[in-house]
Amino acid sequence: MRTIIFPPIIDWEWMTQRPQQLMKQFARQGCTVYYCNRTTKVGEPDRELVGEPGLFLVYDHDKWMQESYASVRRDASELIVWCTWPALASNLTRYEADRIIYDCVDDFAQWYPQEEEMVKIADAIVCSSGRLDQRLARLYPEKPRLLLRNGYDEDMGLHLSSDSPYRGERPADLPPADKPVIGFIGAWAPWVDAGLLARIAGTRGLGAEVVVIGDTMGRRYELGHVQNLRYLGFKPHHQLPDYLAHLNICLVPFLPQPVTLAANPVKVYEYLAAGKPVVSTDLPECRLMNGIVDVASDHLGIIRLIKRRLEQPGSAAPRRSYAIRNSWRLRAQAGLSWLNTL
Repeated sequence: MRTIIFPPIIDWEWMTQRPQQLMKQFARQGCTVYYCNRTTKVGEPDRELVGEPGLFLVYDHDKWMQESYASVRRDASELIVWCTWPALASNLTRYEADRIIYDCVDDFAQWYPQEEEMVKIADAIVCSSGRLDQRLARLYPEKPRLLLRNGYDEDMGLHLSSDSPYRGERPADLPPADKPVIGFIGAWAPWVDAGLLARIAGTRGLGAEVVVIGDTMGRRYELGHVQNLRYLGFKPHHQLPDYLAHLNICLVPFLPQPVTLAANPVKVYEYLAAGKPVVSTDLPECRLMNGIVDVASDHLGIIRLIKRRLEQPGSAAPRRSYAIRNSWRLRAQAGLSWLNTL
């Protein structure tokens, strides 16, 4: 039995999609998976996630290491530590794992010194984008690597919708249905191009409303004064399909920064699964989706693409097909097959 441990980085409910989805899919494909929660709940036992046999949340990591880990290690035919945060490198040897996998998901220069230590102790590297893969191949050519991009969560059911633009009742906080709605769903991070969103909202020829859905991550939302632009705040993941269904166009409005140029945006797969036209700023990973995602390098180019897609939305079928071919289920299968080759 292969056992995969994800060491404590953040609390389960705040974790990004990639580790959550990989854990879920690894467990569904026969692995025993433990996620060690960042916040300790003293005395809480490890608990199997409801509806996900084989996926356990560890709430008291120190106690689990002292009282349960020896049996976990003994029962595992292969024990793997899978870590996305290089700052934890010095803590990983305590697991005495058969393999340590460094999953490189972000390009932050301040992480590079810690990343060097992580790569030294890692047996292999996984990268979420081509740019990350190329950087690590140049720096550490001797390390086995796998390019394993992000994917689409089929449990959302977005790909099951018909070509009808409506999924269910229109959420009350969306603009009225008499205008096209252009939306961005994602964190209000520093790399979001606020100026682009304001410019789209102010372009009279589009006649559209712009909506932003997502957590501010503690950052001030500065566009409250912009007409035709609404910030709807954070929405639980299960509510997103109802909002996506009523968007005419979905945006990836990122500024060109190292973190975005190395990103493979998860939201793109969800947008496409819903059959929606996607317009993105000039990100390398989105350019690789040429024909499925529309990309432009400046504001005017983005607005021209939006205008074209409002007039000619295109077919939903190839977008949904692309998302399904790039599901988290298939990503996890590829990851496990690669582990077998190490």
